[in-house]
Amino acid sequence: AERLLGELGLAWADVAVIGDDWPDLPMLRRAALACVPPAAHPELLAMAHHVTTARGGEGAAREFCDVLLVASGRYAELLAEWRA
Repeated sequence: AERLLGELGLAWADVAVIGDDWPDLPMLRRAALACVPPAAHPELLAMAHHVTTARGGEGAAREFCDVLLVASGRYAELLAEWRA
């Protein structure tokens, strides 16, 4: 992830991450927004900024994307493009 961030000119303060188990923990700790589904490992649930209502494999990633779009103020704009 460090290499990719460097190539993109981004810092961890620019990153949002979703994960559910121990291998995801290092990125979740560094990211500006750490998101997990409700069945994530208890250690991840305890440190997450946001817990989705949808479970993994049942819409959690889509919900995470919607959270990001709403927070960025782009949700309504992008939805309007799809409705056109």
